[in-house]
Amino acid sequence: MKTNTEYYQIKQLLEHKIDLSMDECFSIFSWLTASIQKEDTEGSARDILLRLLDKADVLPIEARTILNDYIERFGYFPYLQDLDKASVRTLLRYEFYRSEHIPDIVMHQKQAEVYDSLYNKQSVILSAPTSFGKSLLIEEIVASREYNNIVIILPTLALIDETRMKLMKYAKDYKLIFSSKQSFDERNVFILTAERLIEIEQIPNIDFFIIDEFYKLDSSRSEDERLNVLNHAFYKLLKCTDKFYLLGPNIASIPSGFEERYGCKFIPSEYTTVACDEIYIKRKKNKEFDQLVELVQQLREPTMIYCKSPGSAEKYVKKFLDKGKTFLDKNTSHTDSIEWIEKNIHPEWLLIDALRHGIAFHHGSMPRHLGRYIVEEFNKGNIKYLFCTSTLIEGINTTAKNVIVYDNKKGRDLISFFDYRNIRGRAGRMTKHFVGRVFSFYTPPEDIDVDVDFPWFTQDNASDEILIQVEEKDLKDDSIEKLKPYKEQNVLDIEIIKKNNNIPVRGQVELAQLLHENVDYYHKFLGWTSYPTYDQLRVTCELLYKYLRFANTRDEVYSGKQLALYVNKYVRFKSNMARFIDFFVTSDKDNVDKAVQKATKISRNWFEFRFPKLLLGLQEIQESVFKQHGKTCGDYRFYASTIEAAFCTPALSALQEFGLPISLLRKLEPYLNLKEIEKEEDLDKVIAQIRSLHINEIELDAFELKLLKDFLRN
Repeated sequence: MKTNTEYYQIKQLLEHKIDLSMDECFSIFSWLTASIQKEDTEGSARDILLRLLDKADVLPIEARTILNDYIERFGYFPYLQDLDKASVRTLLRYEFYRSEHIPDIVMHQKQAEVYDSLYNKQSVILSAPTSFGKSLLIEEIVASREYNNIVIILPTLALIDETRMKLMKYAKDYKLIFSSKQSFDERNVFILTAERLIEIEQIPNIDFFIIDEFYKLDSSRSEDERLNVLNHAFYKLLKCTDKFYLLGPNIASIPSGFEERYGCKFIPSEYTTVACDEIYIKRKKNKEFDQLVELVQQLREPTMIYCKSPGSAEKYVKKFLDKGKTFLDKNTSHTDSIEWIEKNIHPEWLLIDALRHGIAFHHGSMPRHLGRYIVEEFNKGNIKYLFCTSTLIEGINTTAKNVIVYDNKKGRDLISFFDYRNIRGRAGRMTKHFVGRVFSFYTPPEDIDVDVDFPWFTQDNASDEILIQVEEKDLKDDSIEKLKPYKEQNVLDIEIIKKNNNIPVRGQVELAQLLHENVDYYHKFLGWTSYPTYDQLRVTCELLYKYLRFANTRDEVYSGKQLALYVNKYVRFKSNMARFIDFFVTSDKDNVDKAVQKATKISRNWFEFRFPKLLLGLQEIQESVFKQHGKTCGDYRFYASTIEAAFCTPALSALQEFGLPISLLRKLEPYLNLKEIEKEEDLDKVIAQIRSLHINEIELDAFELKLLKDFLRN
């Protein structure tokens, strides 16, 4: 109890006193010596050390030398200072923790311990705070050049792009595969989402795999439809190799028996490299937003404001602009991006006014290249206040000093302590800020341990879509019984059901049964090729929506008829986003922001992903049924590909995933050998063709030219 009291006293001293005397420093060092030897106070001691590091520049010179001794004892070797004056012992230990493979990188002690396990062929499941530096170990594995084929599964395309750029330096040793539209070499690093991995039919022998944010395997942690395919990918990879590294935050346990079965080691760690101040704002009823405005004016460093939803983020930005124009300076850093937005999105979109004042919002419905641009500008300091949702908290690395928790929900649900810790973990960053700050307008949720399930392994809460991909020998008796109706039915071949991965199993069978019973009626509507008539499109969309869509996936589409209307408009406008947005704009000027949000959300979630996938799933089902009845089959591949590629050459349109807008890619088409691209569909050859262009001679907007140069530079 005394030690706890002393910790808070020291913390208060460090927070409120700028210059520390030597006596005060010695008192703190004495407390650190006593605390480091006790397991229950080690975390508090680390916290105080990090706060001392934050003040290192103003400590007495004598104290800085002693500080280095404590940095060593706590294992924070990257933080060692004044190495030119350090002892031989300190220098030897510093060099001992230097990466063998990555120049200028020194690991902290816990990173090195985890890497030692990986280096010795011990598979690891690591749970550690955001600031631990878990992703550095991914680069260490690649840089070691120990394996021929490595798979890295990441949760978002933004993280794929970030990882791709980080690993480009190893392109001489490995071919980097970040799309299913690439050929392989003898040695490859696959940087993919789970969906992209499953698309690759003949993948070479995998020696090692990595899954980031592995907690997304658990249905209780994620309701996203992608958890089924992530479980499928995990199971598929384990069939290739038992050498792996799973990483994620704040996990207390994994399924019992998994470590023994697969010879891996679960390492839960609370080791953090950033201290965190948590400040609770006492809310004044109906004055909360005024309090927020007052708070951010006091914060000099870039600040993230957490909001529960895209709509909330944009609403708060609008209110903030209304109240903040008296203190917000005009920002001229974004002139080129604003001109592009006015032309290609909408001239009255809220983001334009926000960027002009050095603020922005970020959420999952935004055009991908704009989301990436906003994060880059935030990290550079050109955007000071960023209103964001959990998409940014979970999916992209930032360098925020401050995080404000303004909402206490994630969508419609209250945030859990797990979510809160994820948000809190974005305050501060290793080697950037020693102390991050979290300002919360709510008391944090109750701290409870988080257990992560691997549904394909335990099979207790596994969906039919997960179980259908598991080999018979790996299924438990209850699972075999659960799958019996699907394996014994004769309306749809089980291999087609498996091929249509992550499409509802029950819905596939029910749809096949419906087609068998009404084959003549549905043949009129489903036997189309190339482009459907509107009636054919309507029936097609109604069947997709009712049978092949997961029940919780709406994303602004609430019926099959509505889906048909949106698809028809999108095709008619040839995916021109400005025209598609105008379709949703009413005479009410305030409707523009809602229209942009709706149109871009439908585009990202339906046209770029869900609709083409479901349409190809329907193709497999109608082919099977119609052939059995001696009828011709529909062929939807061209239509699905055209929509997914936004009316651009498919292999070229794949570059949207790496920050290039479709407006730019269409402008490049006339300068490329499209026959070669369409014939081989090899993304590497597409990029090679682009590199050979004289891009300054192509008529591109200034923003597009910047994005293209950034892409080619990386």
